[in-house]
Amino acid sequence: MTSRNSRRKAPLTILDAMALAWLYRRGHGAPTVNASSADLSDSPRSEGRYDIRRGAAGYSPVIGTFGALAVPAIILVFTLGQAHGSRASLVALAAGLLIVALIGSILGAIGLAAIGAEHDLTANLVPAAMYLAVAVSVSLVAMLGAFEVLAVLYLRGPTTLFAVITGVAGVAGLFFTALSIADSWHTGPADPAQKKAWQKTQWIRSQHQAERQTVIVILLTSVPAITGVALRFADVHASPNPTGVSWMVGAALALSMIATGVGALRTRHSTPQKGLRWQEAYGTTIVISLYTLMMMIFLP
Repeated sequence: MTSRNSRRKAPLTILDAMALAWLYRRGHGAPTVNASSADLSDSPRSEGRYDIRRGAAGYSPVIGTFGALAVPAIILVFTLGQAHGSRASLVALAAGLLIVALIGSILGAIGLAAIGAEHDLTANLVPAAMYLAVAVSVSLVAMLGAFEVLAVLYLRGPTTLFAVITGVAGVAGLFFTALSIADSWHTGPADPAQKKAWQKTQWIRSQHQAERQTVIVILLTSVPAITGVALRFADVHASPNPTGVSWMVGAALALSMIATGVGALRTRHSTPQKGLRWQEAYGTTIVISLYTLMMMIFLP
């Protein structure tokens, strides 16, 4: 009789222990998470949303590695550059573009890592990432442009394909930069009531508007870059002189430095939060497009 009662109480004892453990974990073991900093995947209402902090943290090491690839190319240019004394301006152009690509990539990687370390998904992180994407895109175009110059120096035959690849990379950089607009609508204050009033003062107020503006920005701002690629296909371009070389390298360096600086300043937190503005959306993407156009015209 005693044995039967013990067997009947055993399941109840186990259940009681599990219940007590769950209550203890709920009250003492589970960390308290702020609504604005919670993992977006934890909420059923957050399906299909993009956390730009995770994206920036993932892109940062890739971009840093990409910039490191410029180092052996720079060494190669300085080692073999003496063999092209008659075309010293092209050697200087290739070396300058590679150095700018290295600087821009490292700065962009550091800036994106800083965004990845943010605790809350505030509205200012989207425009900050778009500014940093300018530095990264310019670095990409500069590096591929340097390889096009090296192709002119060392390969026999037409090098139009290398220039077109450079232009397509610029269009791709513009495209991915503009995609940040599509996911800017869900950032902002964590409090629903406060966010509803705050969104009325913003450029992007809904998911539909964000997706529509993304398409509009891509279509309008990609015109210069696509025009440059078309001109290159038609073999319409200028030959760079020493002055042109200085402008191409200087413009890339200036854009990378300014974009990184503004992006870093944009990560500052203010009250009320400052979301993405239309000037920033169009400005960052058109800068990438115009620089790509310049490269298409003045690459040898």
